[in-house]
Amino acid sequence: MHDNKFGKKFKNLRKQKHISLDMAAHDITSKSSLYYWEIGKANMSFEKVIAMLERMQIKPSEFVTDSLTDNFDYKKIVSAYNGNDDSELKRLSLLYLDASRRKPFDKTLLIRAAIACSCLNSDTRINLFSKQDTNRLIELLSETQAWHYADIFNFANTLYVLPGNRVYGLSKLIITQFNNKTNDYQWQHAAITALTNAAFSLLFNDFQDAKKLIAEISNLNLGNNFAYEKIRLKFIKELKRYIITKDDRIIEQVFFPALKFFELDQLRLAFEKTFDQIRKIYDYQ
Repeated sequence: MHDNKFGKKFKNLRKQKHISLDMAAHDITSKSSLYYWEIGKANMSFEKVIAMLERMQIKPSEFVTDSLTDNFDYKKIVSAYNGNDDSELKRLSLLYLDASRRKPFDKTLLIRAAIACSCLNSDTRINLFSKQDTNRLIELLSETQAWHYADIFNFANTLYVLPGNRVYGLSKLIITQFNNKTNDYQWQHAAITALTNAAFSLLFNDFQDAKKLIAEISNLNLGNNFAYEKIRLKFIKELKRYIITKDDRIIEQVFFPALKFFELDQLRLAFEKTFDQIRKIYDYQ
C-alpha cells in the first residue's frame, strides 16, 4: 500500500490500542519498515498490512474503507452528489481533472478525478473524461491482479466513466475472486456492492451486458447476511423488467411502498432517483 493516508491511519489505530512498533511488526515486517511506512516514506505490501491488522483485531475492510472515505476531497464529492448540487460536482470534476492531467502518472489524482466525473455523469449524463483520461483509468484498473478493498472501492466509484464492455469485463474478474472468498464476508460484502453498482451503471450504458451481469450476480451464493444487497439486486431485476416491458406496477405499487413501510428512506430515495433516470433514457427510445 503506497498511499500516505493508510500508514498514518494505521499509526493512529496502533497507538489507540497501545501497540508498539515492535509488537505490530514482529515476524511480519521490520520495525524500521513499519516506521517509514507510517510516516509516508516507504511502501508496505497489502498482505503485511492485513497480517498486522489481524494481529490488532481490526477488520481489514473497515480499515481500508474508512481510510478511503476519510479523504477530504472524497467527502466533498459525496456531499455534492448527495445534495444534488450538479454545479459543484462539475466544478470539482474540472478542478480534479486539471490536477490529474498536469501529473498524468499520479494514480491518486486520477482516481479522485474519475470519482468526481463518474458522480457527475451518473447525475447529469455529462462526461468530462477524455479518451486519454479513460485509457489511463482502464490501464490502472486492468493492472489489478488480486482485488483488494481499495481496488474494489476505486472500481465501484468510477463506473460511469468506463465503457460498458470494460465494466462487464472487470466485474467478471471480481466474480471469479468472489467464489474463492467464502471465508471473508467483509470482502464479499464490498465486492457484491461493487457488482450491483456495476449492474446499475450498465443499465444506463449497455443493456445487453447489464442483462448478462445481472444473471451472473444472481448465480452467486448470497446468504442471509446479504439482505441489503439482495434488495438492491431485486430492484435491478425490476428495472431490467421495466426496460423490456415498460410495466412499472411492481416498482411503484410494491417496491417503493415496501421500502417506505420499513423506513428505508435513504434507499428508497436513491431508487426513486435511479428509476427517474432510467425512465428518461428508455421512455424516449
